Amino acid sequence: MKTIAQTILLLLLVIPDLPGYATEVSFSASAPSAVTAGERFRLTYTLNAQPEQFDPPSFDGFRVISGPSQSSSTSTQIINNQVTTTVSFSYNYVLQALEEGSFTIPRASVTVDGKNHTSNPVDITVTASTDPSPQTTPQPQQRERQEPAQPSERDIFVRAVADNTSPYLGEQLIISYRLYTRLPVTNYSIEQLPAFAGVWTENITTGRQPRMSTEVIDGIRYNVAEIRRVAVFPQRAGEIRVEPMVVDMAVRLPSERRQRPGSLFDEFFGGSPFDRYQTVSHTARSNTLTLNVKPLPTDNRPGSFKGMVGSYDMEVSLSHQEISLNDAANMVITVRGTGNLRMAEPPEIQFPKHLEVFDPQISDEIQSSDQGISGSRTFDYVIIPRSGGETNIPAVRLTYFDPVRGEYITRSAGPFTIFVEGDYADRQGGIGQVHDGSYLADDIRFIHTRPVPLQTAGKLFFRSSSYYILLALPVLLLVLFLVTRKKYLHRKADVAGMRTRKARKVARNRLKKAAVLLKQQNREAFFDEVFAILWGYVSDRLSMPVSALNKKNVADVFHSKNVPGDLAERFLQGLESCEFARFAPGGQDSPMETTYQTALDTIITLEKELRK
Repeated sequence: MKTIAQTILLLLLVIPDLPGYATEVSFSASAPSAVTAGERFRLTYTLNAQPEQFDPPSFDGFRVISGPSQSSSTSTQIINNQVTTTVSFSYNYVLQALEEGSFTIPRASVTVDGKNHTSNPVDITVTASTDPSPQTTPQPQQRERQEPAQPSERDIFVRAVADNTSPYLGEQLIISYRLYTRLPVTNYSIEQLPAFAGVWTENITTGRQPRMSTEVIDGIRYNVAEIRRVAVFPQRAGEIRVEPMVVDMAVRLPSERRQRPGSLFDEFFGGSPFDRYQTVSHTARSNTLTLNVKPLPTDNRPGSFKGMVGSYDMEVSLSHQEISLNDAANMVITVRGTGNLRMAEPPEIQFPKHLEVFDPQISDEIQSSDQGISGSRTFDYVIIPRSGGETNIPAVRLTYFDPVRGEYITRSAGPFTIFVEGDYADRQGGIGQVHDGSYLADDIRFIHTRPVPLQTAGKLFFRSSSYYILLALPVLLLVLFLVTRKKYLHRKADVAGMRTRKARKVARNRLKKAAVLLKQQNREAFFDEVFAILWGYVSDRLSMPVSALNKKNVADVFHSKNVPGDLAERFLQGLESCEFARFAPGGQDSPMETTYQTALDTIITLEKELRK
């Protein structure tokens, strides 16, 4: 008995971890549907699986008194040798209704095995409170002790800090949102992102965990966490307001433990030391930032300036300096630096007219770090010379405004020279260049030298018979597909019919296996296989469950199907011969070839009779 008990205990520990044990995840929320203003009530989220992360909703219209408090339970039952294990996790909140009206608590979300699941929303109607009787009215001191304190603005706040509040138009600046606290914060979420108008922004917050530090303000030491970092590029001059960011957080506050003075029982059974704290919900808004954006100076502004602001370098490379006529060369222009690289435009280059130049292919290698946006943008030109000789490409210029130096800076590279082998006149039979350096192929080009297909006037494909046939063909094919699919789904849903239709095919495949066993003279496995073939064919063909298979039931079904008596008797004799060969002492003398042929003939004949 001790061994059996140990085995059962081991199974209870192992079975919940088996892959096939997973059940459907259920995540639900429950709370009273109607409460009165000022009344406290419980909101419970229940989950039947092990959670990885729980994300609570917002509780607009309610005050969070406490929570979330987490609890779990596991129960195991053994019924008819089947082990059932149930796991339950719950998150409990105590809320207080603040005002009358109808409110909806949004869905909460939880992560289980990497998948996100949401609960149902909770609808609550808050009615007017009634005057309590004198016996139930709590004293003011008692109410004050029951209601949790809220953190003050000196205890916890969010501050937005810009590294430059007077940038130039298009200049990159960094805005950091920092959480200052003297209290433990269990979690936080950004409820409302700051509103930016007139600027282009990019989030450069790095890592999942905020950067932590300490800072002393007005003699008070705060723990500081940078919760968001944004790169900002002003797009207009003048005053720009950056609206606050709203952060919801759960803060742990010390709470007084209500004890009877001098009670040894309360002191001994005081519970966990964590009872000295309570978790409350707190919302903080950052300060409003004002940016005074300066316009770019107009004095000494070069004509090649296209709005680039920052600090940049430029590199220009030419893939070939010697090239054959009508071959391709690449001119690659790479701009590197720090600033608004995503707004960089291709430099203006006056290519000679006898060079065919395609629009540049633009590729970016831009990185975001806590220092801002930096990287490179590349412009790749494909150049094809259409005339021979020496070709000069003028210098490439990049002009940008450096906000540190407060002046325009021009980077240049070139000029470049390409030597083209061959001449256009040699290739085109005397058609050469004209006086301005262009070639005649710019005006007369791609003349058709092959026969052009002609069509009889008045005969158009539009509105012809072929046009309407091709127009209706997709609709007909769609209808045919839907009808065929409907029939297929109907046949697939008919499990019994599917077994009946595939009975002969299954039996034929298994007979091939029996033939292999016959050739190997494996008597025991052969008779086992033939026995299974006969029973399996009858089960599939007559839609009979395996539990109902016996000789009497099969004989009754054969009789109801008008199967000839000799055929039914032959089938049952085949079963008996297999059983005799498998279990009887003298069964090894049963001829395998005869048994195989009898089973094959019986199945073929039965199939013909049952199809009638």
